[in-house]
Amino acid sequence: DMKLETRRREKIRVDKDDIKTGLTKVGLDLGSVVMVHSSLSSFGYVEGGAETVIDALLETVGPNGTVAVPTFCWNPTGMEAGIEAIFDVTNTPVGKEIGIIPEHFRRRKEALRSRHICHSVAAIGPNAQYLMGDGISAYGPNSSFQRLHAMDSWNIFLGCDFNSCTALHMPEEYLKVPFREYRDFKECKVILEDDTQVSCLSVEFQRGPLVHDGYNLRKMGEVFKHEGILQSCLVGEAKIINVRIKDIYEKTLKYLKQDPGFLLTPEARLQVKAEYGI
Repeated sequence: DMKLETRRREKIRVDKDDIKTGLTKVGLDLGSVVMVHSSLSSFGYVEGGAETVIDALLETVGPNGTVAVPTFCWNPTGMEAGIEAIFDVTNTPVGKEIGIIPEHFRRRKEALRSRHICHSVAAIGPNAQYLMGDGISAYGPNSSFQRLHAMDSWNIFLGCDFNSCTALHMPEEYLKVPFREYRDFKECKVILEDDTQVSCLSVEFQRGPLVHDGYNLRKMGEVFKHEGILQSCLVGEAKIINVRIKDIYEKTLKYLKQDPGFLLTPEARLQVKAEYGI
């Protein structure tokens, strides 16, 4: 299609070196551990697509660094319907809303993928095995996110914002905010890399019905900016933001201790106040 090709040529073109320069500008270097949230389309036109972005990340952190991505999936497993679901660590695709880069990343032969049924994480590097966690909690003790925190990991956003920031739910689980609730997946199964099928041990501290669509995580971006903990630059058309997971956790915890509903929309906060008095 000529029109499509013309539009593609009009987009800003980005190559691997452009991305590596940007990653270095915001603080990634050899040996870094980083969790990556991403939107490939936000860059403009990336020569080589998702694979180029992955190569840029791995080359920037080097052989002693570790890169992790969310490989969350809800729809493919049918879990939303509450039916018995099977999560195949090797073959279940990443949820479409998570993006194309994590799907390419998890398919690399050196990538490990954790066995959490809806909040799995894939990682490449010497600390990948440690970052798998135990597959039980999504963001709590011994989860991949808690282990990223323990390793003083970066959390980088490639062309997306804090609405993608899963780490913001860690302090909510720590404080056991009343408008989220635990769900287990006892009826579900996990197929491991060696094709063994095991019972699912995962639990998720998920949104309760009052706040299902009631989050505005972007407001934390403004807070972090004000606190001076963000590093950012532009690569192509994509804004790159980098911040330590420890900073995300500690600053958000401070706000949530004062106001447990701080991350909610005004409407959801009203409902939560009416129901729980907070």
